[in-house]
Amino acid sequence: MPKLNHQAGENVRKMALKRRIKAITSFVSAGFMALFPFLFVKIFGAFLERRSSLNSSQTPSLRLQLPIIFYVIFIFISLGLVINGIYLWKRANHADQGAKGEEDIAQLMTKLKQEGWQIEYGVWLGNGLGDADIICISPRGKAYVIDVKSHRGKVTTDGTQLYKKMGKSTYPFKKNFLQQAMKQALQVKKQKKLNFVTPIVAFSNAQVSLQAEKLQNVYVVEKEKLISLLKSLEWY
Repeated sequence: MPKLNHQAGENVRKMALKRRIKAITSFVSAGFMALFPFLFVKIFGAFLERRSSLNSSQTPSLRLQLPIIFYVIFIFISLGLVINGIYLWKRANHADQGAKGEEDIAQLMTKLKQEGWQIEYGVWLGNGLGDADIICISPRGKAYVIDVKSHRGKVTTDGTQLYKKMGKSTYPFKKNFLQQAMKQALQVKKQKKLNFVTPIVAFSNAQVSLQAEKLQNVYVVEKEKLISLLKSLEWY
């Protein structure tokens, strides 16, 4: 297996940083757009006054007056940039949360590494699949791809898909994690020329409450039970 090239959560941390830079740029642009009409009036007005004073000392001073709609347009542009900045900042927070989840699980995986497991983090898969959070191969040659999710709450199922329960509310996840994990497993199998790769979805912050560990051929587990699951599969 290739030498470890990435640290756990490294790719997601970089993504979070890029989003924060874009958010800050959006906030700065919003401030500029809000001030632009006033700066324009002031600078152009000063230019007119200077030109007037050069032409004739008796010529009345000129003042630039812009229609209200001009100010309104720039205010709306500024508000749009602020909203975009807030959205990007929240997405950066979500990315950092995801990176923290990967780092926490990687800390647990250290025990397996000491036992001879080969582990890689942030392996690029391509084909619209992004990167695999964790790929590991056991001493007996069994391969696993682990898709880490940092959602909070309680994970349940109706037998076909996963749901998140927060308080009294239950709703499906926006993405199909089971399908995503299966596609990643197939891609890892192809890229690394392995006989079989077991897909696992591991929740770093949520409690998993399923009747069976496996759903649609994908294992779903919470962080605290991941290591025991891997060890049990090793002898399955």
